[in-house]
Amino acid sequence: MNQSTFNQARHQCVHASRRRSALVTASLLTLLLGACATPVHLSQPVSEAAVAQADQEIRGTPPPHERRLNDRAAEAKVRAIFNRLEPGARDLCYQMGEDNCQWDLRYSNDPALNAFAAGADTIVIQKGVLSYADSEEEIAMVIAHEMAHHAANHISETKMNAMSGALVGGLLMGALGAAATSGGGYDSGQRSARITDSALLGAGVGAVIGQLRYSKDQENEADYLAAYILERGGYDPRKARTMWAKLARAGRTEHGERHSFDTHPDPAERLARWDETVREMQAYGGRFR
Repeated sequence: MNQSTFNQARHQCVHASRRRSALVTASLLTLLLGACATPVHLSQPVSEAAVAQADQEIRGTPPPHERRLNDRAAEAKVRAIFNRLEPGARDLCYQMGEDNCQWDLRYSNDPALNAFAAGADTIVIQKGVLSYADSEEEIAMVIAHEMAHHAANHISETKMNAMSGALVGGLLMGALGAAATSGGGYDSGQRSARITDSALLGAGVGAVIGQLRYSKDQENEADYLAAYILERGGYDPRKARTMWAKLARAGRTEHGERHSFDTHPDPAERLARWDETVREMQAYGGRFR
């Protein structure tokens, strides 16, 4: 074998080794992160027929239209709905064993259809939520969903998952980098640099996997809890369901981002699960299980 052929073969082996390392890392990360806490308050699984029916309903829903609103009236509306929902949401939060069940509502006049939970207690509702809503129940559903993220401690869970993923990924890729460079003709400086690069890459990949690992389940849990929060606030969850179809037609999530299957469940599944949760509530007389 001449030197050129040898170098080509070595180059192919290195790339094959890197591919195997990436696959091994992803597999191990998935297994290890599976030990993290997962949401437990979820609706019963929905059938394919129910999802197909919800999808057909979404396709038949007209695209949402923005309405002009006065900021003072919009903010007053948001705060009135929040105040009506808060007692029931707080009781549900305590019932789930959380300690921090007091939240700070903030209204934003940003016209984007967006709402989010942040920090330890902040809930932000932007003007666009009201501009696209056709009923008080639709607005209440979005607010209840963000309350549910706090009540279920999702923000802290996501941060912990990202940190765990970064740690596990860094350790795994660092170890794989050390194995790949051992006996490969690298001097100590090159070997150290490659191990460091591998560890940093693994940490980045691990953080992303850790952060997204349960995001769909967290959204499902927030949806599930939101239905109970609505009911406790005296709203009819059946009238709020239209917001899911509206968001789906807009190609957006309630968090203002374009819908992604990496972070949010399928829109038709969300609508079907919402209906399943409402049926459960009716069967148990609205008692939270």
